[in-house]
Amino acid sequence: MPPPPIPVAPNPAAVIHAALLKCSPSRLPPRLSFNSLLAAAASSSHPRLRSLVLPALALAHRCGPLDSYALCSALRNASAADAGPLHALAARSGWLGSVFVSCALAASYGASGQFSDARRLFDESPVRNGVFGNAVLAGYVGAGKWMAALEFARRFLEFGLPVDGYTMTAMVRACGETANADLGGEVHGHAIRRVRGVEADVFLIGALVDMYAKCGLVGRAEQVFRLTLRDNAGGDDVVLWTAMLNAYGRHGQCKEVIQTYDQMVAFEVWPDELAILAVLSACQHAGEVAKGLNYFESMRADYGLVPAPEHYGCVVNMLCRAGEVAKAWEISTREGCGCDIGVSTWGALLSECRNCGNVEYGRMAAQRAIELEPGNVGIYIELSNLYATAGLWEEINELREVMNERGFEKHVGFTWVEQNS
Repeated sequence: MPPPPIPVAPNPAAVIHAALLKCSPSRLPPRLSFNSLLAAAASSSHPRLRSLVLPALALAHRCGPLDSYALCSALRNASAADAGPLHALAARSGWLGSVFVSCALAASYGASGQFSDARRLFDESPVRNGVFGNAVLAGYVGAGKWMAALEFARRFLEFGLPVDGYTMTAMVRACGETANADLGGEVHGHAIRRVRGVEADVFLIGALVDMYAKCGLVGRAEQVFRLTLRDNAGGDDVVLWTAMLNAYGRHGQCKEVIQTYDQMVAFEVWPDELAILAVLSACQHAGEVAKGLNYFESMRADYGLVPAPEHYGCVVNMLCRAGEVAKAWEISTREGCGCDIGVSTWGALLSECRNCGNVEYGRMAAQRAIELEPGNVGIYIELSNLYATAGLWEEINELREVMNERGFEKHVGFTWVEQNS
């Protein structure tokens, strides 16, 4: 006798789509199952499955009021186009008075760049809490509206909202982006006095390090970092170390970047992609080719990280500056990494080939760049300059014919005065 079949979990797309085809609320599963399926559909990576969420909610609304869980699930991953209709559906269902639904709606507006709609919802809402305020604040921060973020955060006390680590982190970021060191210092002091456990909040401490560095106060950034390490609060988190690496790197202190990275690894804090990018950039500018290659090779070998185009760009630029074009080509063409190389990396290799007169590698680098961006005129111009450096006039003429056939032309340079006159 064959074993009984293993029960298979229902496919959210199939269940919801079947109900939509019948256009009948009775075809929908029970409320608890429907909410679970809706949450799975809303968080899916497939656009077609996510597109079923709004029609399914509208259909469910026909057989009775929606609950807040269904609305929050749909809002959590809603697109910019869906935020408005979901807002209207929440209003018709009578759930705008729920702080949970309003908070999810504000977060949805903010995530899609509609920060003014998030603020309008906040101003009109009868019930507010700190999470709601932080959702609106996140909308300002995500859109880069730093002054508006500071103005809104300053009114938290007026609104009767508590200030937590997230609020202070957003304010610190805004101070850093506006290079307002005085206000940043005040926010730092306020965080120490009012936010419990501030020394263990690695995101807030990291934001403070970044803020002081952007304001030119690298010494103050280092002081915050070292005090945190001394107290052993968050010292084992790569976020804090990466903030300090970027602080040194922003001011060209490449030696300190390398030393801090080595100290981090010695403390058994394993780096992520951003930390390795910071130390590779430092090696590139400091000419530390051997160390840079060692850090790059350790990404896969020691930490299981996959290099991104930015990592390859740093390594290729570092090798090109050292005149090691052959090594740069070898790394760029390793098996399995071709798709990770961007046009800017091939362009850097081509530029260095022009400087050293290496036509062979330069031609191949140009070909790779053209495969990625066939319409990039700059690559053709740089290849033409390489040919001119080597005295290959026939190749230049052939290249010009190709550019003419494809309708490319080099725009004549002009000054800002000419453009604005």
